[in-house]
Amino acid sequence: MSSRFKDRLNLGERIAGVSAILLFAFMFLDWFGMESVEDSFDLFSVSRSAWEALDFIPFVLLIAITVTLYETGVRVVLRFAAPTNVVVAILGVISAALILYRIVFPPDFGSLRGVVTITYVGTAKLPIFLALAAAIGIAYGGLRAMREETAPSSPPRDK
Repeated sequence: MSSRFKDRLNLGERIAGVSAILLFAFMFLDWFGMESVEDSFDLFSVSRSAWEALDFIPFVLLIAITVTLYETGVRVVLRFAAPTNVVVAILGVISAALILYRIVFPPDFGSLRGVVTITYVGTAKLPIFLALAAAIGIAYGGLRAMREETAPSSPPRDK
């Protein structure tokens, strides 16, 4: 990273920004595989990305990514500290909680009816865990940026 950008962004904002970019990329990878509840009927294997498998969660994640990148972009381009670090931290926590929920409770992909009804459930794959780490990175970066903004730039002198 160029020193020009390093001077404009504190470490928390850099962590949050990189985490937001990674989370966006991870959303296009396969988060879930489909597994039949009945072991003898694994006729095919299908994987789903966050966009394909989840209803509203990708849009919440997209809001978190957009706000994080907006805050970082405003700081870099305009040299103006937008007071959104608290919002970035909150959205990071919400994103991490939603992803964790889907890890614990994967989506149900329905059933295939025929001679025998086969029910398919989602199984978590590696990219969803990487997305969880990126969401935690957004939350941590937002919290750290808040602390760095409120911390005094130099220690007070004793007289």
